[in-house]
Amino acid sequence: MRINLLSKGVLLAATLCVAPAALPASPRASQPGATEPSKGAMPINASNLLRQVQMDALSVQDSADQLRLRVGDPSSDWESEGDLLERVCDRVNEMDKLLSQLRENQAEASPWQQKAIERIAPSVLNLTDTTQAAMVSLNNNQGHPYFSNLPGLTRDIYDRASQIARATGDFERYANARHEVRQLKQTLGLKGNS
Repeated sequence: MRINLLSKGVLLAATLCVAPAALPASPRASQPGATEPSKGAMPINASNLLRQVQMDALSVQDSADQLRLRVGDPSSDWESEGDLLERVCDRVNEMDKLLSQLRENQAEASPWQQKAIERIAPSVLNLTDTTQAAMVSLNNNQGHPYFSNLPGLTRDIYDRASQIARATGDFERYANARHEVRQLKQTLGLKGNS
């Protein structure tokens, strides 16, 4: 679905974000180079997918910050704001796809990865809804976005993306710390919960 932003004969098309619940689960076989996961392979794949969600969230955060500054500037044009919002939407759509892949394989993920998926899922859904609302607001207030609720929505997009990036980063640090403890135990010849 697309929202067209029109002003004085200029057309700017921005992709409308799709809620994660509306996305079908992506079959692994359709991914290039994908094979059936082995029990040991999922945690690495989930880690990579979570890391990509974090990178996308950081990208959304950066674009939302730029958008927030432009929306507050009456001399800014709505087309450049639409371009930034389209970038946000592209990253949010990518996060939705990654979340669908994570959910599809959640049962095979390690416990910390399952918790990470559970933690970020509502935030990604909220980010999607907020991004859709921002697109509608910009579309309905072309030429006067500072009179709309777009400033508040861009702050919400920034905050939600920041939450997602922080949560995925925290879980990644946890996994790295666990790995380091296991390595130290092995190096020191310690076993169990010593």
